[in-house]
Amino acid sequence: MPDVNIFCGNELDPTDQPDAALILGGDGTVHRHLTGLAAKQVPTLVVPLGSANDFAASVGIDTFEKAVAAWRRFCAVGDNQRALDLGTIAAMAEERRPPSQGSEDGRAWQRESLETLHFVTSGPRRDLPQLGPRIMQSQLRHVTEAQREQSHITCFACIAGTGLDAAVNRLTLDQPSWLRGHGGYIVGLLQVLSGFRAPHIRVDMEMDGQWKTAIDEPGFLVAAGNGPQYGHGMRLAPQAQMDDGLLDVCFVRVLSKLRLLRLFRLVYRGSHLGLKEVEYFRATRLRLRTHPVTEVFADGEYICRTPVEIGLRPKALHVIVTG
Repeated sequence: MPDVNIFCGNELDPTDQPDAALILGGDGTVHRHLTGLAAKQVPTLVVPLGSANDFAASVGIDTFEKAVAAWRRFCAVGDNQRALDLGTIAAMAEERRPPSQGSEDGRAWQRESLETLHFVTSGPRRDLPQLGPRIMQSQLRHVTEAQREQSHITCFACIAGTGLDAAVNRLTLDQPSWLRGHGGYIVGLLQVLSGFRAPHIRVDMEMDGQWKTAIDEPGFLVAAGNGPQYGHGMRLAPQAQMDDGLLDVCFVRVLSKLRLLRLFRLVYRGSHLGLKEVEYFRATRLRLRTHPVTEVFADGEYICRTPVEIGLRPKALHVIVTG
């Protein structure tokens, strides 16, 4: 691939159209650029230089040397690309979004997705026949609504969740980077655990166009995995694949804190599945509510508060891999 056009900077400008993007950092850095990279479909190489590099490890680039090898192959041949799903999070704020007629519980909102609109990231489509004034007004309204909807959606690459894990993530945000990369999560867990009270968690799941309640009880945490791991190697969703169009959901019921610490050790090996306190299933879309309201984190970053809807954008991110 001769004359590869790249850009250099901390943000992807709307006018940029590079042939590739390089992200030198960890999961937090990747997270901040997901929306722009997905919108432009830019092949992206992640060089694992952050305090947590779970996304890079999940796509097989867990060392600097592997990243260099993948980049050289991309520049020479360009055949080492892979299309991955991205998770999405949308806040379900009833005061901002009125209830839909005929919704399951009278409160859930329904909006047209971007895929159903004559809309692309660079503006209205130009390849359509000329439309009359009233139809043009309708199209412009759809574009405005789609842009507004897009601004309310946050993409994530690895795992999103709430509960104990979110409380620990909140604490680790204030840790120095060296500690976050060397056991900071464990330190945060021990600090949070003594005073943590499990919220009541309700998870409604969609499969094949049907909604049903999968979880409705107190729990320590619930997480939706687009990828298998996060938090510097914790395999909370060990069976998750980043290109299967499904979210892997892990729910941990209330249990003694001593048993929770034992379970925590198992998470690093992905050996917690099958325990009676752990519920594990797959879905295409989730609605998550908690009482009391709790914070939602994804890829180690704060996103919003519950209630939220979590879904997927299939094949939304193109990454450069080793082969």
